[in-house]
Amino acid sequence: MGILRAPQSHVMIMSTKNQKSNVHLSGLISELKIIGREKEANIWRKTAKLLEKSSKNWPSINVSRLEYHVEGSEKIVVPGKLLGSGNISKKVTVGAYSFSSAARAKIEAAGGKCIGLDEMAKKNPKGSGLRLMG
Repeated sequence: MGILRAPQSHVMIMSTKNQKSNVHLSGLISELKIIGREKEANIWRKTAKLLEKSSKNWPSINVSRLEYHVEGSEKIVVPGKLLGSGNISKKVTVGAYSFSSAARAKIEAAGGKCIGLDEMAKKNPKGSGLRLMG
């Protein structure tokens, strides 16, 4: 006799493609997906999709890029890290997964705000008036 095995069609294989080891990150992704579905806000669904990728593929935006592309006091979503290279003089509100200390200091010195993606999604669940950069 040999070892009895179930046919391959009946074996469930768990996919590890989108599993994150960071509990906070996986919770954030789930929360953004739920808000995106309930409020029909594509910006949160797109942000969640970008955060599901490997962190090596997340966008890293410099403050100088905000200075160049942002007009007035816009609200920006960065599904990655905001870095401190360059200068900014505009009062912007930036929601990002993480900020470098230099970027946070420069934005706050210009009169802007740095908030997390979860807080930004709760303040603006419909995603109106937000701009995704990445």
